[in-house]
Amino acid sequence: MNILKKRRREIFSESSLLFDGIIVGIMAGIVGVIYRLMIAYSEKVIYFFENNIWSNKIYILYLILFLLVMGFLSAYMVKKEPYSSGSGIPQVVAEVTGRIDTRPFRILFYKMFGGFFAALGGLSLGREGPSIQLGAMSGKLVSKLLRRDSVKENYLLTCGASAGLSVAFNAPLAGVMFSIEEIHKNISKKLVVSCFASAVVADVISQYVFGFEAIFKFSNLASIELQTYIFIAILGIFLGLCGTFYNLLMKFCLKIYNKITLNILLRPQIAMFCSLLMFIFFPIVLGSGHHLVEKLIYTTYGILFLIVLYFLKTFFSLMSFSSGVAGGIFLPILVQGAILGALFSKFVGTEYLSIFIILSMAGYLTAVVRSPLTSIILIFEMTQKLSYFLPLAICCLAAYYTANILGTKPVYEYLLGNLLSKEHIKFDGENEIEFELTIEADSALINRKICEIDWGKNIFVAEIERNAKHILPKGDTLLNQNDKLLIKATKESSDDFVNKFLEK
Repeated sequence: MNILKKRRREIFSESSLLFDGIIVGIMAGIVGVIYRLMIAYSEKVIYFFENNIWSNKIYILYLILFLLVMGFLSAYMVKKEPYSSGSGIPQVVAEVTGRIDTRPFRILFYKMFGGFFAALGGLSLGREGPSIQLGAMSGKLVSKLLRRDSVKENYLLTCGASAGLSVAFNAPLAGVMFSIEEIHKNISKKLVVSCFASAVVADVISQYVFGFEAIFKFSNLASIELQTYIFIAILGIFLGLCGTFYNLLMKFCLKIYNKITLNILLRPQIAMFCSLLMFIFFPIVLGSGHHLVEKLIYTTYGILFLIVLYFLKTFFSLMSFSSGVAGGIFLPILVQGAILGALFSKFVGTEYLSIFIILSMAGYLTAVVRSPLTSIILIFEMTQKLSYFLPLAICCLAAYYTANILGTKPVYEYLLGNLLSKEHIKFDGENEIEFELTIEADSALINRKICEIDWGKNIFVAEIERNAKHILPKGDTLLNQNDKLLIKATKESSDDFVNKFLEK
């Protein structure tokens, strides 16, 4: 009878979390679609100025005034809600790990309009980071409305993040994988199922509005011959080097911006001035760069132009992001990777142009973010080309290994550390390791309080799963048989913990 009751409780708990995930998917889908429509409108405004500033010189004056206003408005949004700045992904990670506590209504409003004003200014920023934060805040809002506990709230934050990426790129699988790899960093059946439900529901809403077409359209892809795989590995190494360069440049730009003692309302004007120069001299790098990928496929560019294009796009993207306004780096990174793929094809063979662009987007993203599975799945879903797994795997692994061996931090890990240092919060995430410990029938931990156990230095119990319920542990919490403990430890103390509790 007890076993039956326990099973019923497990089924109810899973069903409840699945239902919550669907609700989060609906809300995050609607919010994400609205934001995506706003960003699409901003691209029309950019196109309007781009096509009129030379036909009528008065439009240059209009553009200058417009950029000044957009810079002020985007900065004002960040001043009113500092956690709405940047991509939003580090903020979500900090929230899930309990380091910060944001107000979802404020984030939803200021993030949405802050990102919109920045995009209207032509800044080279992506929609995916803000979409992830907007989705996570939708999850937190649902949690508050349904009065869920803090453990389930973390689940719903992660569900919302999955839904956000799903809406941004029509990529539900990548949304789930990214949320697990980069945000929650802990896998469980409940988490995967609820995130998947949320991402799928959000994707259905997105595709109802935007259609079923691929984000990046490729046709007539050549088949890859066996001897080409050596060049794919070389491409991965090349992308690993370029990704490392990007991360170092990101670090440099943020340090420079942090040293500039400007009022927060004036900081984005530097990026807006760069945008003005790009409007006049090099408009191809304006905005996120989504349409630039298709231009690379169907337009023939020279080697020198592609080199200049890569450096200008990278520089403008970093200047835009470092200004602190709301906006992501995901899509600009993919575009930079596409440029590098087009450049690489000039030396190997232009018949592989489209393939190298696809491979380079995934490989460059892997080198910068250090999430190869997310990168591969994302490119599958964005291109709807499912027959290139082996080349993608080779390219991404080579890029990952190269970037890893060069020793730079993954970009979101660095951005998280930068965020927490500003908030004066101790950052030890780069040293954290998680373990799952199940208390078996012969364990000496049964019927003992958590405070009575010598876990070791820098080791603590983060969560207990008991009878399909999640419990926040306290010092006087008694441990029972079959409890599943989520343990967090530093790298330095992990070996001692393994020797003491896990090895038999």
